[in-house]
Amino acid sequence: MLYDSGLEYDMKKESEFAKRHPAVILVYLLACMVWTMIVRHPAAIMVSFVCASLCYVMLAGIRQWLRLWIPAGVMLVFSAVILPLFSHRGVTPLFYMNGMAVTWESVYYGIMMTAMLFALLLWCGVAACLLDSEKVLYITGKTIPTIGLMLMMIFRSIPDMRDRYRQIHEAQIGLGCAGGEASKMQRMRSFLRELSMLISWSLEDSIEVSVSMESRGYRTGSRTWFHLFSFHREDLVWCIYFVVMFAGVYICRFRGDFKAYYFPEIWQKALSGWSVAALVTAAAGMLAPVAYDSYFLMSVRDMGQMGDGEKGDA
Repeated sequence: MLYDSGLEYDMKKESEFAKRHPAVILVYLLACMVWTMIVRHPAAIMVSFVCASLCYVMLAGIRQWLRLWIPAGVMLVFSAVILPLFSHRGVTPLFYMNGMAVTWESVYYGIMMTAMLFALLLWCGVAACLLDSEKVLYITGKTIPTIGLMLMMIFRSIPDMRDRYRQIHEAQIGLGCAGGEASKMQRMRSFLRELSMLISWSLEDSIEVSVSMESRGYRTGSRTWFHLFSFHREDLVWCIYFVVMFAGVYICRFRGDFKAYYFPEIWQKALSGWSVAALVTAAAGMLAPVAYDSYFLMSVRDMGQMGDGEKGDA
């Protein structure tokens, strides 16, 4: 592991970059995701995949990263193994099945597209670590308030429903209707009963929320919104930094320096000095939040060690 469990918990829960203004986090995530989607060059895809993996491991932990390999493995099997059996584009046959060629171009294209989708999945995981419901509502509250409120309610309802189901299930176990002593038929009936209770509880809660929103003046034009976010000079520096770091890959993309074709044969434009420099600066931009958090943790550790030393001297 890269670090112990305690450090993993601290970085996941106390990321310093996550405390920046939501606009800074939004600029960072959009810059990372958009160029990952529009660039098809294998080198650029792998740079984004590696950086996304490092960021997600540092924010969520190595175990969560390994769990994401399950859907990624399913995508890889489908796109690189199953799909080439039915898509016969390409000029380099690997073997023949029922008289049809399974080509290397189809397999290679499936591997690269899986890497791109996995990188996007990792960036979505990074976004989940950096953005909470309050930040999402702040970002979307003025432009698309209805969608922002809907997203916030969805993010809130998922953990609430999980906690409510746990309470209902524990109550059923206490009554002897579920648990290890119950039969399979009793467990099935108990599950259906718990599901009915959960749906009724959620519907009742939604009615209470709607009545509360109406009583507080929702959509009357006189409703105010309170938030604790303020845009500082450091946030402006972060935004400028991301714009500068990611400008190179977008310029190279629209200049055609990252051209790559997979059909009918694999062709990718050789990386020039400008392209390599653009990828390096983009990697520096993607890894900047992780470096920022690591530097802050090292500073906190040094201060703690100095404090312990002063106590020992005293």
